[in-house]
Amino acid sequence: MSRQAEMSLRVKCGGMKSGNGLRADRSGVTGDGADTGRSAGRHTEGGRAAGRTALLALGRTEALLESSGSCGAPEGTMVVSVRSWVANEGGKHLVLMLWLGGNTWLFMNTFLLYSTGQQYHYLYKMLGLGLCISRASASVLNLNCSLVLLPMCRSLLTFVRGTHAVSSRKTRRLLDKSKTFHVACGVAICVFSVVHVSAHLVNVVNFSVSYSDDFPALNLARYRGEDPKMIILIPGITGVLLVLILFLMFTSSSYCIRVSNYEIFWYTHNLFIIFYIILMVHMVGDGWTGFRLQRLYFVWVCRELQSFYWFAELLCALHHKLWQENRPDYFNLKLYISQTDGLQSMSEEKYRPLSSRLLVGRPKWKLLLDEIGKSNKHKRVGVFCCGPKGISRTLHRLCNSARSSGTTFEFNKESFC
Repeated sequence: MSRQAEMSLRVKCGGMKSGNGLRADRSGVTGDGADTGRSAGRHTEGGRAAGRTALLALGRTEALLESSGSCGAPEGTMVVSVRSWVANEGGKHLVLMLWLGGNTWLFMNTFLLYSTGQQYHYLYKMLGLGLCISRASASVLNLNCSLVLLPMCRSLLTFVRGTHAVSSRKTRRLLDKSKTFHVACGVAICVFSVVHVSAHLVNVVNFSVSYSDDFPALNLARYRGEDPKMIILIPGITGVLLVLILFLMFTSSSYCIRVSNYEIFWYTHNLFIIFYIILMVHMVGDGWTGFRLQRLYFVWVCRELQSFYWFAELLCALHHKLWQENRPDYFNLKLYISQTDGLQSMSEEKYRPLSSRLLVGRPKWKLLLDEIGKSNKHKRVGVFCCGPKGISRTLHRLCNSARSSGTTFEFNKESFC
């Protein structure tokens, strides 16, 4: 062995002993390593900066020995590395795992809602999995489009970092890694945009090919074989523009473009303003073309039986029409007679659909709303009341109360006076 190689080996092993000496010195063990540690300690008494430099040097020596596995590295070195990784990277990966779990839950929850929900039974029967995938991916896109800008709001991050609520050093360091979360949201937007567009292409074809006279109000196509490009015109145009802008922003974010010409990255990323404006038009257009009243609950309270004859023929005609369209559960009708004196019935044959739905007494509004809530879990139900102030106050109070079904009742007061 040459003298230079022997000197190099001694330096490496000496560095290991120095690190062990510092730890052993605290427990009262003496030796060459302990002497070296004391010597390093004496050299660091000159100031805190020098001490930091010494610790960095020892840390590099231990890292060198740990990677090479030579000179008898202690088994506890790997434990220290894991702790260091948790201290430096654990918080970031925890946030990413929570974000990934939230996206997964949102996708599966929306998918199951459209595949098993009673209110989407006929639409699912027509479109199949394309409906579930398009709506589930849309939910994930909405979530990430609302989160992707937050990590890049420097003023907001500076304000949060300076508040007393964020006093932990780990939390502040986590805020410094906000770019990673921004990139994750951007990748999710790109991936689920491809999924969303693909599913919608399948849907518009199914609207045209699977047109059926049994679902005239649900099908966006006007006849079988209609050109799919004419079915969803507004969402289609805005969707193409969104994909184009997203493609420019994604490609310009690559490392080679950012290094070679940063201005391209900067200007294309400023297209986010136009992106969000078109995105709002695309939600409105999609909701406008795809909106269908899913179910109607009609509750009519009168004192006398004769009052029901005002709209009896109209209600019966609507009932027969829905049965012919294979949608008997679309219209839920309940008639209440509050005055029981001289009670009669609607005995005419043409009013038979109404006579079977005629109830005596006043409706129990709380039970009625609970029943509607169970059939429309986690949905919004519009309540339109036209009647005395007593009924209006009761319904208004019940609509503001919380329910286990998660249904939101939006109260509206109608008046013809």
